[in-house]
Amino acid sequence: MGPMIPETMDQIRQRMVLLEQEGHPMTEDDLIYQTIQDLLQLYLDNAEEGHYDTVKPVDEKTLNFVDIHNQKIGEFKANSKSLVNDFKTSDFKMLLDLEEAAIKISKL
Repeated sequence: MGPMIPETMDQIRQRMVLLEQEGHPMTEDDLIYQTIQDLLQLYLDNAEEGHYDTVKPVDEKTLNFVDIHNQKIGEFKANSKSLVNDFKTSDFKMLLDLEEAAIKISKL
């Protein structure tokens, strides 16, 4: 199992240092965007008690939920100009919003 998914800006900064040391530098925004996708997928897998549906990136404001047939079954949208901006504004609120969205999709 890989390293834990960062959940705060402090953890993002720590992960950036680690990635740099490992020779895999990443911009802060790219790491945050990937983290949001990973967290939403983790919450979705937990809510569904397995990996049935998938989180797919659309753009800086939207992530789609797709089923095993690659059909869109929902979406998660930014509350501001971007998902990354939402995370930077309040990582805790973002975690709550991601979990709520995953639970809602799992009940479809």
